[in-house]
Amino acid sequence: MKIKNPVKQLIVAFALSLALVMPAWADDQSKATAHFSAEQNTEIEGIIHTYLLAHPEVITEAMQKLQDQEKQAEDQRLSEAAKGVKPVNAEDHIRGDVNAAVKVIEFSDFECPFCKGFHATMEQVMTDYEKDGKVAWVYRHFPLDQIHSKARKEAQAAECAAEQGGNKAFWAYADRLFEIAPSNNRLDLAQLPIVAKDTGLDQAKFETCLQGDQRGGKFAAHIEANEQDGMASGGTGTPYSLVINSKGHIFPVNGAMPADAVKAIIDAALKEE
Repeated sequence: MKIKNPVKQLIVAFALSLALVMPAWADDQSKATAHFSAEQNTEIEGIIHTYLLAHPEVITEAMQKLQDQEKQAEDQRLSEAAKGVKPVNAEDHIRGDVNAAVKVIEFSDFECPFCKGFHATMEQVMTDYEKDGKVAWVYRHFPLDQIHSKARKEAQAAECAAEQGGNKAFWAYADRLFEIAPSNNRLDLAQLPIVAKDTGLDQAKFETCLQGDQRGGKFAAHIEANEQDGMASGGTGTPYSLVINSKGHIFPVNGAMPADAVKAIIDAALKEE
């Protein structure tokens, strides 16, 4: 069988799109080859092989297109899922003006090294925006139990700080805990009451509050509700944040983005005000 150039090009284009852009089809080769004889299939494979050797950049271009499509699909998934996030309420821990036009809801894990870095990033962001009352930062718990068995107990500790000293005490405790925690389950939990003392809390009362199992003691239901909210809103890891403006538009921030990137998203949310 002799294939003329136009037909050859068509076969190459089809095969490349099938194998590289639509890998799910490539899993079932019979769909692509059912209408060709064994001899024709061999010739097609040879054409593709020769073409790719002469034009290897096609593979890179096809893979880039596939990655772009996957990212677009993931962005769409997050945008849809984010609509399910619970509104900010009295149980939330808020840094900044509760009536701020834009709120950044962060789902975080005290043992997560990326959360540790992002916490510092958000402190920098709030230094730039908090003074004008434009942005508020909302902290919600998202302990990754499978890899951070201590995170839920540390979430309880932060809640005990809030119980004793309110919103201000929660943030002071959270700041200090992220500052001293080495991440990845390496913090000695005996340090939790010491952090409480260092941040001006009554250590004895704090230790009483901290009693209970690793699920979060008296705050287990609250911590679990935060985690479920994070998952329902599209979160699969930490940190996971949602930038929400007063019009209800939501801008997902997946991962520990740098400060400039976070500011750009916040500015886009503010621009709609």
